[in-house]
This record gives sequence, structure tokens and C-alpha cells, in this order.
Amino acid sequence: MTLPDVLNPSPEVVEQLRESFRQKMKNDELKIPPGGFHPHDLNKIFANDVWLTKFLENNDLDMKASLQQVWDTCKWRKTQNINEISEENIRMDYAKEGIMFPRGKDLDGKTLFIYRASLYTRGSKSLDEMKRMFLYWLERIIRESNDDYITIVFELSDAGLSNVDMEYTKYIIGTLKNYYPYSLNYILVFDLPWILNATFQIIKRLLPAKAVDRLKNINGKSIRDYIDEDNMLEAWGGKDDYEFTFVPEVRGTPEPALTNNNSINHNNNSSNINGFKKVHFEKLSPKDSPMNESINSNFENGDGEMLRIIPQNVIAFTKSGTELVGNVEIINIDTKPVTYKIKTTAPDKFRVRPSTGVLAPSASATVNVVLQQGQTINTLSREKFLVMCMGLGKEMSTNSHDVAELWKNTAANSGHIEQHRLKCAIPANLDLDLGFSKGGMPLYGSAGGGPGGDMNITGAGGFGAVGGDKQFQHFQQTIAQLGDANHRLESQLKFQQTLQWITLALFVVLSVAIVYILKAEIKNSVATHY
Repeated sequence: MTLPDVLNPSPEVVEQLRESFRQKMKNDELKIPPGGFHPHDLNKIFANDVWLTKFLENNDLDMKASLQQVWDTCKWRKTQNINEISEENIRMDYAKEGIMFPRGKDLDGKTLFIYRASLYTRGSKSLDEMKRMFLYWLERIIRESNDDYITIVFELSDAGLSNVDMEYTKYIIGTLKNYYPYSLNYILVFDLPWILNATFQIIKRLLPAKAVDRLKNINGKSIRDYIDEDNMLEAWGGKDDYEFTFVPEVRGTPEPALTNNNSINHNNNSSNINGFKKVHFEKLSPKDSPMNESINSNFENGDGEMLRIIPQNVIAFTKSGTELVGNVEIINIDTKPVTYKIKTTAPDKFRVRPSTGVLAPSASATVNVVLQQGQTINTLSREKFLVMCMGLGKEMSTNSHDVAELWKNTAANSGHIEQHRLKCAIPANLDLDLGFSKGGMPLYGSAGGGPGGDMNITGAGGFGAVGGDKQFQHFQQTIAQLGDANHRLESQLKFQQTLQWITLALFVVLSVAIVYILKAEIKNSVATHY
């Protein structure tokens, strides 16, 4: 069953998925791993909506596919002991090398998960332990960021073919795609060497469209479109002089265990589920959602106590080259600095820059909203934007990291937040020959992504369930072929290097022989002369 094409599932749809999972636990009890699913994972299903919402969004609200992915994820997490991964059972010598670690935030306030490819040489470490270390950091970041999006930065400075482990790369991609839906804000590939460009292009082509939309190849200049200087490492041209040192995780209070792992009595009308109070996260909660029309701090006339919004009610998209673009000017009319943040009902459809920032008194900023290529436009009028703002006191920092933390720790329905809502519109006489879809499919390609693409762009923030088994088998075959090609190229390079050394050695020997013969000839000539 495929549900209506909207980004955020309604509470009723989330509840339907929850009830379907409960029924599946009853019907397929024998298929549950020994000991039952982990209580932590069941808590994420039955005590709040965040996890289930991500699965629904990842599968375009397809209930059957969402249920299967939730079930498979719970089984994988149980059988692989994901919830038990900690500093006590990973290779701490690997962790302390700084191959991967979290540091700083992107412009959207999402945690940066940095992977330094040059520090890992293929075959130099246990692949199983490297996989486990990746899971440790991924789970830790998710816990510390309160299940928010993550931006992965692949730092490829000084990396070569020996630093590319295709099996490890395939594992990372498969893990994110299958078990961590809607978890990624961006995948940033920094300072890609030319020798790895072919590898990058093949991987990019095989990624699901949702991931490709978030995959960015950046350099020292374009990185500023995603990370500000305060959060950029000095090696990237930023101001952060951080040198990696492993800091043990400080775990919060463990969640109480569910009373019955395999039979959960979930009551729709109760605020408690097996002893758990139902929790709504601010960005997904129907009550606290910033897109909830019932919230009082809404200024329909464009002027609030802190911000003036131009236009006041509607973003009109116009043609700019090959793009549909809308602009919003926000002006601080308060006497103190104001921080703003912009959200939308469809983050997969739009590129918004800047999406957050700080305005001094009387200062203004122009926000550029671009409709992503390949997106449908017939439903554009349904989408909405929300401009939120908070005043900053004299003692409050305007540092981007501190501001991101402020937004993270402030509920969307807080009385300190002023909200302005904007709808979307397209002029009736606009020429739409831009590569966008007037109906349900993009104008180019068989089903989506881009020219020649065979994948459907349906969202952003995670890996979509796109293409099925045949596509993944093709992906595996191509990865294997790419690995073989890399091995052959490395062998050829080693052979050429060996040949060069042999040639150099022969040249030296020949040079020495020539010098020796010349000296002997000169000596003989002198002796004959006398």
C-alpha cells in the first residue's frame, strides 16, 4: 500500500506502522531472534515517533516496505549486538588513531562525522574491527545529537589507491542504506585526488538518488557553502586548530527495560506504553511541529516583534537560467541581535542558503530558495516554509556553534521563538521547460535522478530503498570490478616502478663501466706515449 505523496507522515500513519509492527511480532514470534528484540530498539518504536517516521519517509510512506525495513533493522541490531558496542569491545588502538571522529557542525547545525582516508591503508587493519569502529562512532554520534541528521566528511587529502578499500566502502553504504534511514544531511568529499576521480564517479552513479542529491565533491573554496570557518579544521582552511584526542563517551541514564519484549500492549489513548511516557521530538511532533498552524507565535502580516519578512506570505518562484528560484528578505527590526532558522515541509525538494544565521540590529539577509532539479512542480503550492527567530541577549554568543546548540536545545513551540509562515507559488505564465516535472516524473531520464539516471528522487537525508535487488546486485558486481581494476592498476604501477629502478641500476652500472673504460684507455694512452 502506497500512501499519499507527502514528506511528513501524519500521526495516524505512524501509529499504523507501529500497530503493524506489534501485529507482526505476534504473528511471526518464531522469527524473532532468541531473547527478543533489544529493549532500546523497542523503546524507539513504541515510546516515540522519530524512528518510525524516518522509515516511512525513507520508503515514501509505503507501509509494507517500511514495516519490512523496521523489522530487518531490529533483527540486524539484535544479531549484531549493535546496542552493546562500546569502548570495552572495540579496538581502542584503532579509535585513538583518529581515522574517524566527530567534530564541529555544518551550516545547518548538524554534527560533522570526519573520515580521514589517508590514515587507513587497505589490508593494514582487521576489516571486521574497522566496521565495528564505524558503528561505534555512528551510534555514539546519533546518541549525542539526539537522533538528528549527520554530515559525513570524507577527507581525501594525500589519499591514494592504497587508501581505497572498496569492500569497506560498500559496507558503509549498505549499512546506511538498509539500517539508518534518513540519517544524513550531506556526504561531503573533500579534496578528491585526480587518481581517485573514476572511483568517485562510479560510486556516485550507483548510489540511490536520495544519497546522490546529498553527495557533494568540494574543495578548499566550495567547502564554505557547507561549513563555516569556525567549524572548519585548519587543514581545510578554517580556524579550528583541533588535534584529535580520543575522549571517552559519557553515557546518560539507561532507559528502563520493557516489561515484555515480544508482546507489547500498545494503547492509542494512553500516554504511557509499558511504563514509558510517549515522547515527541520537536522537529517531528504533530503538537510541537513548527509547521503546526495552531501555534500562536505566527505572524501572517510579515512583521513580528523581531523580524520583517519580504514577501510577507508567499514565495514566488521565477525562472533563473535553468533553475526555479525564490528569494526571501529577512530584516531584523529589533534592538538586539537575532538568530534565525528556516525549515520547510519538503527539505528534499529545495536548496536553501543560508538556512540559519545571525542578524545585527537593522541588518538584513536574502535567503535563496532553489527547487532541486528533477523535482515535481505540480505539488509545489502545497509546500510551506517557516522562518523562526530568537533574540540574543548581550551575554549570549553569536558563534555559529553556540547558536546551533541554542536552536538544538530550544523547543520549537517555545515562547522565545517568533515564527513566520510562507507558502509557495509559481506564476501561471511561467515557461517550465527547465528539466522539472509537470506531473509525477522528471522530464529527463527513465525515472529520475539526472540524465541517463534510473533512480527516482524522492527525498533527502538518507539512503532510499531504490532499485531493488537487481540494482544492488549490479552495484556489488560493479564494486568488485572496480576493486579488480584498482588492484590491476596498482600492480602495473608497482611493475613500472620496479622497471624504473632496474633501468636506473643498469644506467648506473653502464655509466661506471664507461668511466672505468675511459680511465683505462687514458692510462694506456699515456703509457704508450712515454
